[in-house]
Amino acid sequence: MIFLSTKRILKFSWQHFWRNIWLSIVTMTIIVLTLFSLTTLVLVNAIADYAVNSVKDTIDVSLYFDNSIKEETVQALEKELEKIEEIKEITRVSPADALAEFKEVHKDDADIQAALAELDKNPLGGTLILTAFNMDQYPLIMEKIKELKADQLAEKIDYNDHQKLIERINGFSNKLRNFVLALSIIFIFIAVLTVLNTIRMGIYIHRTEIAIMRLVGASNWFIRLPFIVEGLLYAIFGCLIFWGAWALALYFSGDWINSFLTGINFDIRAYFNSNILNILGFEFIIIAVINMISAVLAMSKHLKV
Repeated sequence: MIFLSTKRILKFSWQHFWRNIWLSIVTMTIIVLTLFSLTTLVLVNAIADYAVNSVKDTIDVSLYFDNSIKEETVQALEKELEKIEEIKEITRVSPADALAEFKEVHKDDADIQAALAELDKNPLGGTLILTAFNMDQYPLIMEKIKELKADQLAEKIDYNDHQKLIERINGFSNKLRNFVLALSIIFIFIAVLTVLNTIRMGIYIHRTEIAIMRLVGASNWFIRLPFIVEGLLYAIFGCLIFWGAWALALYFSGDWINSFLTGINFDIRAYFNSNILNILGFEFIIIAVINMISAVLAMSKHLKV
């Protein structure tokens, strides 16, 4: 009996879906646009987080010393800096290593190589590179460097202060998130109205069948369920259409998008491959809930059973 009732409910839902095919197409189009905005929101969040983390990994404080500063003095300062709890790691670059690195970087510049060959001694001094446990600790490290008067000993302190860059990235990504979120809310609202009106139209078209079901003693849920399942069908087909289109778009444009994001080494295909189940599951649940709520709202207003 349960199997027979389920079969009839699915049959009625399928009939409702196909009899209003143009309304179904419009509804699924709105669902596809809603899914596109939700996917874009997910992507914006992922790229922004990846960009910020990439910048964080490059932050350090570099103390450059004149070649007149003895190596023993630099080593003594290094021992004092090791006592600072916020410093995770100290890398010391000797004058010889600094010169070798400089030559390697400019190996194709004949003028620089010739100038270096003319020098009697190494023009470069040593360097101390300080890395913190946390990005927020760098201002405190800078204060302690000044307390040790290391800023007076060093010829130059190259503080790769990417905080402003991170703030700009966060500011831009927040604005983009807000825009995409607003767009998603608009499409969700339109989706609710579209599904609601589609279900309402289906109720009107099938008003004679509904009246007959009432007369033969069909339960309220037997009358309501086909419309709820119909809303679920819109969600299923809308998701399948969007995911298929999205997969094709990634296949043909993935390399172009990756080249556009080459500065942060973000691989859009790898990201979606590793998070595909979470993303698809999240999107389907959102759309299914929206459609089922819309169906229930339509029935509560226009299906008095």
